[in-house]
Amino acid sequence: MNNEKILIVEDEKIIALDLQRRLERFGYAVVGMASEGEVAVELARQAEPDIVLMDIDLGKGNMDGIEAAGIIRNRFGLPVIFLTAYADEKTLERAKEVEPYGYILKPLKERELYTTIDIALYKNGIEKKLRKQERLFSAILHSINDGIVATDMNLNIQFMNTVAEEITGYKEETVKGASLPRILTLFEPRNQKDLLVSGVPQVDQHPYFFHEVSIKNTFNQTILVDGSITRIHEKENATEGYLLALRDITEMKRMSETINYQASHDILTGLSNREELSFKLGEVLKNIQQTGDSHGLLILDVDRFKAVNDTCGALAGDELLRQVASHITANIQRNDISARIGGDEFACILMNCAVQDAFNVAKRLQEAAANRKFIWQNTVFPVTMSIGIVPLNRESGDIHAVLAAGDDACHLAKESGGNKISIFQVEDTVFQRRRGEMEWIGKINRAIDENRFLLYYQPIVPLDPVKGYSKKIEILIRLVNEDGGIARPTDFIPSAERYNLMPQIDRWVIENSMRAFRTLQDRGNPLADSIFSINLSGPSLLDETLIDKIMAVLVQYSLSASSFCFEITETAAIQNLHYASRFMKRLKEEGFTFALDDFGSGFSSFGYLKNLPVDYLKIDGSFVQNIDESLVSCTMVESINSVGHVMGLKTIGEFVKSDKIWKKLVELGVDYGQGYIFAEPRPLLSDPV
Repeated sequence: MNNEKILIVEDEKIIALDLQRRLERFGYAVVGMASEGEVAVELARQAEPDIVLMDIDLGKGNMDGIEAAGIIRNRFGLPVIFLTAYADEKTLERAKEVEPYGYILKPLKERELYTTIDIALYKNGIEKKLRKQERLFSAILHSINDGIVATDMNLNIQFMNTVAEEITGYKEETVKGASLPRILTLFEPRNQKDLLVSGVPQVDQHPYFFHEVSIKNTFNQTILVDGSITRIHEKENATEGYLLALRDITEMKRMSETINYQASHDILTGLSNREELSFKLGEVLKNIQQTGDSHGLLILDVDRFKAVNDTCGALAGDELLRQVASHITANIQRNDISARIGGDEFACILMNCAVQDAFNVAKRLQEAAANRKFIWQNTVFPVTMSIGIVPLNRESGDIHAVLAAGDDACHLAKESGGNKISIFQVEDTVFQRRRGEMEWIGKINRAIDENRFLLYYQPIVPLDPVKGYSKKIEILIRLVNEDGGIARPTDFIPSAERYNLMPQIDRWVIENSMRAFRTLQDRGNPLADSIFSINLSGPSLLDETLIDKIMAVLVQYSLSASSFCFEITETAAIQNLHYASRFMKRLKEEGFTFALDDFGSGFSSFGYLKNLPVDYLKIDGSFVQNIDESLVSCTMVESINSVGHVMGLKTIGEFVKSDKIWKKLVELGVDYGQGYIFAEPRPLLSDPV
């Protein structure tokens, strides 16, 4: 966040002040507040905010929020987010005409407010960058500016620069003195009219700005332009003529549409991606509660896809996925929704589809894939799919429950030998057994409430004592069952991750780790001389309140931030790159350090490290544990270690299980080692924290 400037337009003083308080807590700068539309327009001109939060229903003045927003957008090109208690269709249709960047219903929800502003600023930033890039591109390649057409007061053309000639297809010498409306149409699709049909729009002291207006050149090509009409005036404010500025945004518009498409679609197959499917599924489930309609969800998994990938390579795998996507599209209805949600996983939302009809569609999809065998370089592969079906009705639950049910049904079909169809039924004993992991939800919540977690630790040992590196320990967690038995992380963490309970666990670990550090410090225990390395899950990076929580606990126990390091897995960091980067930078400013865990297991790219202010790279244990036997593993560890050192990072080798591996890591220059050769995990304190 860079202290972006926000203008608040709200006629309720209490609401405006509350909104100001929230925004400033988010880190935004409120540069003005207005209760009338006329005042808002003037403040927008003076303060030059980055974004305007506009109440639609302004009780004061002669101008409502929609009208004021339209003026602000047209004159100053500022993004506007509407705040309103009204969601009727008529109001929405009027609001759409202004092209707002968001529409938030009162009472305001803090997360929705922050998210909408963040997205609006991001979108506006992209648009600004695209415009800047377009102008720079034009300047470099053509050494030109915007197209300029000057007319007299009767709109007869007096001047046209070379850019305007290129845009319109007319030469200045052939149109000088001609009437501008006769040779040029500025068609505005939104209003379905020519801006010049009745002369020029109202132009006073400020230019009239227009956006995405189409013109046709002499070659009958349609071009999209942004631009403005400015009044040229002489003494006593008399109109001398007009200046028309044109900017060709055809390519920029295409790029913008491409970006929006890529954000919601899978590039390989052209289907919707997982995020877009989740959004549409949420809309469908919401509508079901109102209408009572029944739909169906299919989760499809390509059987033996790995065999194709391993045998013929990634190009063959990609082509197979494209063909499967084509089969799906060809065998569902036009209003159905199809998506690629994973490597070889697809999903379909079948609209207004009973269970039997969904089964018939699934069968048709299997037959279509089987009838067209996949051939690659004279090798024939049979194509089969395992399909899970989930009925969508008022009892379906939320998005997470529905997708989890779909996964269960699909996995059951796959485990039954593949090329099977499984229909999810809550009462089915098979699904009940598969859903046994859901019991962990209650166990985990009770363990949190009853403080039945234990903190363990494992040393992270400097491999070269001469360098004097700080001692480190990784904090681990165990769950005490109700019968007193100890549950390992592998027993409950997968369920916690699947059902979004990790943020709660992370908070417990953070608070109790810091409390334990304080206890050990007070006792004079040598462990308090070590840096505590605490694991954080991906969802915690999205928790807007976690940073404040961390700082509050740190202050509560009078601890130094330099005593703590947060470990984030490579996969979690990349999947939440924007939030991870912001989260880490904020806590780095306070003195915390960060380690990137399991590095090399996921994306295996160093490019993103420039945006992640990490201090340590934990080399994935799958490489380290075979370093003495596998040349590939050894080379991977050596490469990661070398690049890490070049970037100024310290490296940690996990899963060190033998003297040979230990010695090999020392030979390669890895900074730290962690594993059973040094010490097994043991309780941090003798009693539960």
